[in-house]
Amino acid sequence: MTGEVTIVSRQNERIREAKRLVQKKYRDQTGRFLVEGVRLVEEALEASLAEQLFFTERLLNSDRGKALIHRAHRQGLEVFSCSEAVLDELTDTVHAQGVAAIARKPSWPAPAEGLLVIADEIQDPGNMGTLLRTAVAVGVQGLLAVKGSVDLYSPKVVRASMGAVFQLPHWMAERGDILDLLQSRGISIAVTQLEDAENFWDVAYPPSVAVVIGNEARGVHPSFRERAAFAVRIPLVGKVESLNASVAAGVLLYEILRQHRCSVEDSVL
Repeated sequence: MTGEVTIVSRQNERIREAKRLVQKKYRDQTGRFLVEGVRLVEEALEASLAEQLFFTERLLNSDRGKALIHRAHRQGLEVFSCSEAVLDELTDTVHAQGVAAIARKPSWPAPAEGLLVIADEIQDPGNMGTLLRTAVAVGVQGLLAVKGSVDLYSPKVVRASMGAVFQLPHWMAERGDILDLLQSRGISIAVTQLEDAENFWDVAYPPSVAVVIGNEARGVHPSFRERAAFAVRIPLVGKVESLNASVAAGVLLYEILRQHRCSVEDSVL
């Protein structure tokens, strides 16, 4: 159907170059990262960020897979047919879907206002990916990750984001630079803590607010706490010490969405 010559050697230079992107230092050097699976490759194509595509004949067993290949050709991507063993070199999921791609890292202008999320040294890839996905669902304007957080383009983060990494504006920056940016834009800071805090539903959140989600072990950094306009707590009724970072973010962000939408006459909330 496609006419590509099938790559059967794991030592093929294209494959070796793509495999290097599993390592953060090569992602940083090249400004590119790997995506795998039909949905994520579709998202990369939708964002016009995909550059190379690798697939196996198995992908062509579905109309969706065929459409994906056609779209890649229309967009001018380099498309390479591979053996299953070769494609396994580029994927780390148990049930690979027969397709992977190299994509450019997206870029956006710095945020000006609105609802933001600060990932304060989030370490777990699943948490970071879920945070990205939840932020898109809530309508967050952007996510700023403090340097020291897990790489936003690691394969596990990209998969957990379910494509949100292509949709949500995001930046990695030093903590001090993030604080300076928020101050210069007049964006309030909200942090979560157990002591000296109000219940999260009792606070009126302004239109421009940055919600800080702290490190899984250490919580929110003191520099954010010192400048916070709002310190809130999420009550814990059962016998648990804390909520998962991404779960806590979802609870708080949806309360902010509820308040902001309820101030709009045509809101359905």
